[in-house]
Amino acid sequence: KHPMKLMDSVYMVGSGTAGFSMTNAFDCTVYLVDGKDELALIDAGVGVQPERIIKQIERDGFAPAQIGRILLTHGHGDHAGGAYALSKACGATVYAMEPAAEFIRKGDIHALSLESAIEAGVYEAGYRFIPCAVEPLEPNQEIRVGQVTLKVIPTEGHSAGHCSYWGEIDGKTVLFAGDAIQCDGKIALQAIWDCDLQRYIETIHRLNTLKPDVLLPAHGRFALENGALHIQKAEDKLKTLALPPNSIE
Repeated sequence: KHPMKLMDSVYMVGSGTAGFSMTNAFDCTVYLVDGKDELALIDAGVGVQPERIIKQIERDGFAPAQIGRILLTHGHGDHAGGAYALSKACGATVYAMEPAAEFIRKGDIHALSLESAIEAGVYEAGYRFIPCAVEPLEPNQEIRVGQVTLKVIPTEGHSAGHCSYWGEIDGKTVLFAGDAIQCDGKIALQAIWDCDLQRYIETIHRLNTLKPDVLLPAHGRFALENGALHIQKAEDKLKTLALPPNSIE
C-alpha cells in the first residue's frame, strides 16, 4: 500500500538517479513528513516533471493541499528548483536559511552555481531555475509541522546557507541531512565558489554531537537505524587529519 513509507510519519516522494530513480533523474531525494494535522516536504527536487512528485504524494494517500511547508536544505537546482512548482501545486510556504533563501528568491544562477553545473552536465542543457518567494529561517529555529517539531541545524560547507533538519519522529531522533553528510560518512565537496572546507569540518563536528537514530540524506541510501555511526565515520577520518570520502567524483 505504501511502498515508499520509511517510518510511520516519513515517506519518500521523490528521488533521482543518485538515489532510488522514482521521479526525475535529476531530483534529490524528497521526503514528506506527516505531522498528522499538517504535512511538510524536505527539499523539492529539480523542478523538471514536478507532477511526478505530486503523483507520489497522492499515491501515499495524501492530498497536496495538506502540505503547508516546503523546507529546503539549500539552493542548488536539484533541491530547490522544484520549490516554485510544488509550492503553487500545494499552496505551501517555502523556507530556507540565508543566504540560500535570497539566492532562490532572486533566481541568482551565478550564486547557485547553475551556469557551471549546466556546463558540467549536472543538469540538462536548457534547464531553467524558477525563482520563488522564500521565508528565511534562523539557525536553531524550531518549526512546527502539525505534531512534529523540526529544528534548523546550520550545516554549511557544501554551500552557503545550507541547513539540515532535526527532530523526534515516531519516538526516534531523525536527521534530514541534505547534502551535509551521506551514509558511510561521505561528504559533498564541489569546485564551486561557496563550498568551504573549514565550515564543512565544523559541520561534521556539530552533526556528530546529535547522534541521530535515523539518517535521511538527500542522495544515496538512508539509515533507519544507527544513523549516528555514519556521521562517526566522517568524524573518525577528520581525527586522522584526512578528509572523509567525497561523494562527488
